[in-house]
Amino acid sequence: MPTAVIYHDTPIASTVHDSANDLTVVAAESESAVRNHLDDADILITNPSGWSDGFVEYLSIGNWVQATSIGYDKFPVDELTDRGVAFTNAATLHDSVMSEHTFALMFALSRKLGVTFDQQRQREWDRTVGADTWHWEGKQMTVFGLGNIGESVARRAQAFGFEVFGVKQTPSIYSGTLTSDHVVSTECISDLLPDTDILILTVPLTDETHHAIDAEVFTALPDSAVVINVARGSVVDQDALVTALADGKISGAGLDVFEDEPLAPDSKLWDREDTVVTPHIGGRSQDFPTRFARLFFDNYDRWLSKKPLANRID
Repeated sequence: MPTAVIYHDTPIASTVHDSANDLTVVAAESESAVRNHLDDADILITNPSGWSDGFVEYLSIGNWVQATSIGYDKFPVDELTDRGVAFTNAATLHDSVMSEHTFALMFALSRKLGVTFDQQRQREWDRTVGADTWHWEGKQMTVFGLGNIGESVARRAQAFGFEVFGVKQTPSIYSGTLTSDHVVSTECISDLLPDTDILILTVPLTDETHHAIDAEVFTALPDSAVVINVARGSVVDQDALVTALADGKISGAGLDVFEDEPLAPDSKLWDREDTVVTPHIGGRSQDFPTRFARLFFDNYDRWLSKKPLANRID
């Protein structure tokens, strides 16, 4: 019977175990426990924060690494491929919940919910805060990264009355909800920035997208613009972001990801009223273990049958 080692900071191991009839599930509590079990395992399930490059030497041809994340920049995919180890990410797992989190950040900023939450705790009734709120209908949203999550955001944004533009590395292969004249290549993002009211970042972290959102981008955006990052922290030059907020180059930021995580206690982002910070929870929800188990076992059936794996990254 195949064995899967699961090393994760949420209780997905118990859900996978309860759903398995022909799979031994080992819940590892530490990196050393992972190493102790990998020699006898066939599958490793973990997330980027749980991954250690030291795991590679315990993996061999025919093994399979399943990430619980969409992003895979922390995983040595080329090295795994060279060793004959299959690697799959969790594309499609987080589409709806990530887009919902994106809108939560947006509305928390536009409706000044941080201020009103403070008022609530202080039992303070002050309606003047309403004068500083704004609404999004008719505004331009630019979605940088039209993968599954970006597409989910774009589709929902249209229902809210945004004019939505998307940025995709290869616009010619796009077949989503936006019309072709509203999808531009990565090289043309600068054409959209001066009219962008809200910039949504859903692009994967690559060499090309590292610090793609920098001081030049913040200068090109209107002073009233808001930036939402649910992609990877290093897509944004965080120092440039802090400076742009302090200098009024943009009016706000909603951030679920950061260059270094956890966010340092002395970061200036914590205390800004124009910034909403969440601790990289955009893909999490109460039903996350169930959603993951469903995705995993769909692929597990393929693995057993020696069929091509879904979401395989080579």
